Amino acid sequence: MRVPAPHIYVALLALLVFAFISPLRAEEREMPARETSRADACGRPAASSNVKEPETRRASNGLLELTLRVRTSIDPNGHTRYCYIDEHGFQAPTLRVQPGDTLVIHLKNEITPAVDRHLHPHTVRSANTPHDPCAGGPMTPSSINLHFHGLAIPPVCHQDETLKTVINPGDPPFTYRVQIPNTQPPGLYWYHPHVHGFSEEQLLGGESGALIVEGIKNVVPQTAGLPERVLIIRDEQMPDAAADNHDPNRPTKQLSINYIPVPYPKYPPALIKMKPGQTEFWRVLNASADTFLNLAVEYEGKRQLLGLVSLDGVPLRFGQPGSASYVPQETSIFLASASRAEFLITAPAAGITGKLLTFGVFRGADEDGKPAPAAKNGQPALRVGLDDVDPPRPLAIIVSSNDVVPSAVVESSSVRTTVKGEAPLDSVRPVRKRKLYFSEKLVNPADPKSATLFFITEEGHTPEIFDPSAPPNITVHQGDVEDWTIENRSREVHTFHVHQLHFLVVGRQGTGWEEPSLRDTVNVAAWSGFGPYPSITVRMDFRDPNIVGTFPFHCHIVQHLDGGMMGTVRVLPAEKH
Repeated sequence: MRVPAPHIYVALLALLVFAFISPLRAEEREMPARETSRADACGRPAASSNVKEPETRRASNGLLELTLRVRTSIDPNGHTRYCYIDEHGFQAPTLRVQPGDTLVIHLKNEITPAVDRHLHPHTVRSANTPHDPCAGGPMTPSSINLHFHGLAIPPVCHQDETLKTVINPGDPPFTYRVQIPNTQPPGLYWYHPHVHGFSEEQLLGGESGALIVEGIKNVVPQTAGLPERVLIIRDEQMPDAAADNHDPNRPTKQLSINYIPVPYPKYPPALIKMKPGQTEFWRVLNASADTFLNLAVEYEGKRQLLGLVSLDGVPLRFGQPGSASYVPQETSIFLASASRAEFLITAPAAGITGKLLTFGVFRGADEDGKPAPAAKNGQPALRVGLDDVDPPRPLAIIVSSNDVVPSAVVESSSVRTTVKGEAPLDSVRPVRKRKLYFSEKLVNPADPKSATLFFITEEGHTPEIFDPSAPPNITVHQGDVEDWTIENRSREVHTFHVHQLHFLVVGRQGTGWEEPSLRDTVNVAAWSGFGPYPSITVRMDFRDPNIVGTFPFHCHIVQHLDGGMMGTVRVLPAEKH
């Protein structure tokens, strides 16, 4: 729907505090030769480039330690780019760890003050003012933090706490120290900012990267020895010059694949080279802020079968009998914002060209991209808002070539993921049931063009936009398993995501429905305006002692998240009997 209204409480807080970047120490100025100037810190490949793997940082002897500097630059369209730069000058490196490894990231905020140029100069604080990043405080466009999406790690500061952690320009490097659980399923996860009110801007700027827990070969032997690709699909702001309201298929956001832009309206695709007839293992992350994908591969116009291995980092039927042989063949794979899919794909024969594409995704009856009635003069009518439009478009051309340099093969982890000894989630009887619902409200109900407020509410409570200072919305105990029915009472799609855990979909719209994989992000269809509300029922697993603490659940369409569609759950220590 329409861009949400600025949160009054965020705006007021933002006006209270702001930081200039302190002068860099000499050792901080000495960066590798491959890095150019600050102004070019977030440089991106040209359209139609060959798709290259992100650089990899791999754990050694149980430890992966690195520095990530968050920087900004301005693209040719005047939009702000955000990026993670490691100490070798690599942008958004893929982090590879094994179960039980320790991940240490020294995060340095080097965002330029120009990002906050709209703030009044009297609100600027001295860079030397003491600041405790764990103590909370105002979040601004130049604040940063990290969320390790999908990892079951403690929601505490210096690990995976996003509600209070605020790292400002001028703060010293902030250290995250995370131990990958021995029980973490092997698969694709990711890291990204979670600065409430400004997450969309930072994700649209490209501030995201992949994190892989190794060992997939131990769970799905079909992946062993296969060349592997990591493909990160991001969205970004459309150029102002592309604001053609007369085109009903004009997308809301541009897309890129491993930072290679695929710009509107001609969509020049990136290039993927494969050896003829070779099977590869692709790990695809939808790191978009707001864009949905419906991925498919076609060779000479014919849809290809994709062997689905994993969703949201978890192999299908993980831990269940027969899971290793369960690789269903799919002709398309739907990925809501923040979702991931890992699958097997066979290259075309020599001389055959294929393409990776995303089909159009309809986002609901209130989608701004729905065809508008024609004006009386027969010309296309103008649309309102221009949000939530995901038309079909190509992403990459696939070319078979015998001179392809093979990519790295899937490696077997020296450490196997420990399968939890507790009962499988689908066999556990929930201790309680709850109903939550997505809803929206116009700031001015009399004006259909006014901005929208977004809510996620437990039944029986009054809808309110998220307030970081409010007490938790839901309280449970470690060891509990609950069934949450999530309804969508709005006329556009929403996605349900929760930090720290995976859940199991056990029902859809009141009917029994089980999916074969644990998920951390799932789509909830739009309400048509009549009849029952669309809903899903998810089995929430609070049994892991690692997740005691307070953490959020929200819609992962980040525009909606920033607009207030978030709540929190507090997991208390297990009750003593």
